[in-house]
Amino acid sequence: MISDMMNHIPVLILLIPLCGAVLCPVISHFSPSAGKRIVIGALFIAFCMSTVQLAAVIKAGEPFHYWLGGWRPPYGIEFVIDGVNGIIIVLVSFIGFMTAMFSSPFEEADKSAPFRSAGYYSILCFLVIGLLGLSSTGDAFNLYVFMEIVALSGYGLIAIGEEKGPIAAFRYLLTGTIGASAYLLGIGFLYSATGTLNMADLAIRLSEVDNMPVIVLAMACLIVGFGIKMALFPLHGWQPAAHSYAHPAADPMIAGVMIKIPAYAMFRFFFCIFDTSLPMMKTVFTIIGIMAVLGILFGSLKALRYDKFNKILAYSSIGQVGYIALGFAIGNFYGIAGAVLHILSHSFMKTGLFYTSAAFKYRYGIHYTDQLGQVYRKMPVTCGALVVLSLSMIGLPPFAGFFSKWYLALGAIQNGQYFYVAVLIISSLLSAIYFFRIFERLFMGEKTVIEPDAKIQDGNVSGPEVPGRPVTGKFEVPLRMLIPIVIAAAMVIVLGLGNSFIVNGILKTAVMGVL
Repeated sequence: MISDMMNHIPVLILLIPLCGAVLCPVISHFSPSAGKRIVIGALFIAFCMSTVQLAAVIKAGEPFHYWLGGWRPPYGIEFVIDGVNGIIIVLVSFIGFMTAMFSSPFEEADKSAPFRSAGYYSILCFLVIGLLGLSSTGDAFNLYVFMEIVALSGYGLIAIGEEKGPIAAFRYLLTGTIGASAYLLGIGFLYSATGTLNMADLAIRLSEVDNMPVIVLAMACLIVGFGIKMALFPLHGWQPAAHSYAHPAADPMIAGVMIKIPAYAMFRFFFCIFDTSLPMMKTVFTIIGIMAVLGILFGSLKALRYDKFNKILAYSSIGQVGYIALGFAIGNFYGIAGAVLHILSHSFMKTGLFYTSAAFKYRYGIHYTDQLGQVYRKMPVTCGALVVLSLSMIGLPPFAGFFSKWYLALGAIQNGQYFYVAVLIISSLLSAIYFFRIFERLFMGEKTVIEPDAKIQDGNVSGPEVPGRPVTGKFEVPLRMLIPIVIAAAMVIVLGLGNSFIVNGILKTAVMGVL
C-alpha cells in the first residue's frame, strides 16, 4: 500500500491540496478555524511528499514519468519530474505552506462571517495547486489549464486586497487573458505542425518539421505568453499594481513564486522542446536577452523613484525576472544554472521581503519607507530579516543572490558577452542604492512609529495597533508570522552556502541533458 502511494506521489502532491481547498468551505461552516487548518495541513503534507519525490529523483539519477489514469503518452497526460522541476515543486509547496501559516493572523476566524477566511484559504490553495501543476506537467495543453488556475486564483487574491485591488485585478485579467491566448495560439501552431501536445513527443516530431514559418510564429506567441505571465519587460504592465495592492498575506506568494513558474515553463519549451541548434534560436535568445537587459535596468531605475515599500519591491521584481531571462539568453550551463538558482533564491528573497512588508502593515499600518524610522527597536527580528534579504537582493556574499548572479556572470564571460556582466554590476549598484536608502530610514531616521493605547491581559499586550489586528507583547508579531519571516531569511543563507550542491548535485544532470 505504501509502495503504491509512493508511485503516485506526483499526482498526490496536487490531489491532497485540492481536497483541502474543497473541504475548507464545508468544514468552515461548522468550525472556521478548523477549515483553515485543513488547508495548512494539506499544504504541509504536499511539501513533505515533494521532498520525498525530489530525494527519489536524485537517487535514481533520471526523470520520473507518471501517466495519469495509466494512459500512455502522447495520448494521455504525463507528469515528468527531474532535478530541475523536482526542486521547484519543493519550493512551491514549502512557500505555499509558509504563506498559509503566515496568513492566519490576517484571516482570524470571524464567527459572523465564517466563509471569509474559508474563501481566502481555498483561493490560496488553488493558487498553489496551479503552480504545482505548471511545474509537473509534461503536456503542453495541460500546462495551459494549470496556467488558468493560477490566473483565476491570482485575480481573486489581488481583488480582495487593498483599496485599489479590484482595479489591479482587472488590469491583470485583461493582460493575463492576452498572455494565455498567445500561449494557446502558440501550442496551436505546434499542434498543427506535429499533431501532438506531449512535450517529449513534440521535441521528437519538431525535428522532422520543415514548415519553419509555423515554428517561428509559435515561438513568437510563446515569448509573448510567457513574457506576460512572468512580467518580463515590456510585458510587465499588470505587475506593479498587482504586487502593490494584493491581499497583504497572499502578496508574498504572488510576488515571490507566481511569476517564477512561467519562467521555468519558458525554459521547458525553449531548451527541452525546441532544438537549440536551429538557426532562428540565436535570434530568439537575442530578443530574450534584449528584453532581459531592458527589464533589469528599467526595474532598478523605477524602484529608485518610489517611497512606497511594495512599489519598490514590485519594480525590483521586474529587474529580478530579467536576471532569469538573461540566463536563458546566455544559454550555456552556467547561464541556465544561474537562472534556475535565481528562481529559487529570488523566490525566498522576495517572499521574505513581502512578509516583512506585511508584518509592518500588521503591526503599525506602515506602507511607506519614510514611516520606518526607528521601527527596528520595536521589531528587531523582522528588521534583521529585512537586512539579510535585502543584502541578498543586492548580491553580496555569502547570500544566495550573490551566487545566482555569479553563475550568470560566468556564463556570460564564457560566451564573451561582457555587456551582460556590466548590466549585472550596474543593476546590483542600483539595487544597493534603493535598499540602503531603506536602511538609512530604518536605522538612522527619526522615530515615526507611535505605540497606540493597549491593555495588559494575562501578561500580554492586547489591543489593535491597526484596527482589527491584535498583537501580543511576547513577540513583535504573532509567531505564525514571525517563523516564516525568519525561515525566508535563513533560506537565502542556506541556498548561498549550499549553491555548489544545488548546481552540481541536482541541476547539472538535468541541465546538461538538454544542452
